Amino acid sequence: MGDVYTMTNKEENLLHTIAFSMLEGVSEKQKLIMLRHYGSATNIYHLYKKNNSLWPSHAAEDEINFITKHNIDCFAYLDNDYPNRLNNISDPPLALYTKGSTKFNLPQLISIVGTRQHTYQVNKVIQELLEGLQHLKMGVISGMALGIDGIAHALSLNNKIPTWGVLAHGLDTIYPNVHRRLAINMLSNGGLITECRQKTITMPYQFPKRNRIVAGMSDATIVIESAVEGGSMITAKLARGYDREVFAVPGKIHDAKSKGCLWLIKNNIATLYHDPIHLLENMNWPGQNKIAQDEALPIMSDDLKIQSLLLTLPPILQSIYLLIQ
Repeated sequence: MGDVYTMTNKEENLLHTIAFSMLEGVSEKQKLIMLRHYGSATNIYHLYKKNNSLWPSHAAEDEINFITKHNIDCFAYLDNDYPNRLNNISDPPLALYTKGSTKFNLPQLISIVGTRQHTYQVNKVIQELLEGLQHLKMGVISGMALGIDGIAHALSLNNKIPTWGVLAHGLDTIYPNVHRRLAINMLSNGGLITECRQKTITMPYQFPKRNRIVAGMSDATIVIESAVEGGSMITAKLARGYDREVFAVPGKIHDAKSKGCLWLIKNNIATLYHDPIHLLENMNWPGQNKIAQDEALPIMSDDLKIQSLLLTLPPILQSIYLLIQ
């Protein structure tokens, strides 16, 4: 007989987290409260063993089989490798499925969002933004939608900046279908992220839920163009609610595609975006010259550091130090 495979604690907790996320009759808010109180979905499972017939273990096992077959990673809320920025929002996903790179805990992450129906200037604005920030160890998050989202992902790849697309459906499909090739290319430098399981039927309410992940994973959200209503405005308001920075590109006052950005600026939800240097200063991120200077500085040995420190001491203390060496 072959050896019986025993799950690790991490694998067991992932299975129970996926099952817990599927559990009916309990709101997501209540589930988060329970997880924070009991520490893990495994603890909750063992606590309520008498009622575990309601626990959707078989459905969770099917999901585990799917993600294993397709090399998909899944991160359970409260795990050490869960995206660190999402830990700091009020409504993080219980389970997060990712395909591609999982190195999204970078020093800087921005989200670039905007309307599907945009003007000709957005390519130039996004390209200049990325060129001005590519010296950072940064990544770009967006929502894989048509228009500005897709442009942000494509230009990030062109500038060799990792980029992740957050989906409003499972990883068994790509919507919109015209972004399938883009999604494949992103797997080599970034990837795809979703809280939705396979076979999820996309419903309108899932897009704002998707937007909260875009906002929550970012240090700053930049709205390139937007009408007064739309997904980009939802993302900007969520980002502000999470105490993240929001920037908006101003446009012509009578242009419907700029009215959303102007509204965000007028209502102090967003800072007016002028150029990459302005954004770097507002975020207190190093500019290109500062990084170049730091890289050019020689690395001091421990002996040199001690000698440099000695020179700052009074002569009497220098003498005492030398005597005891």
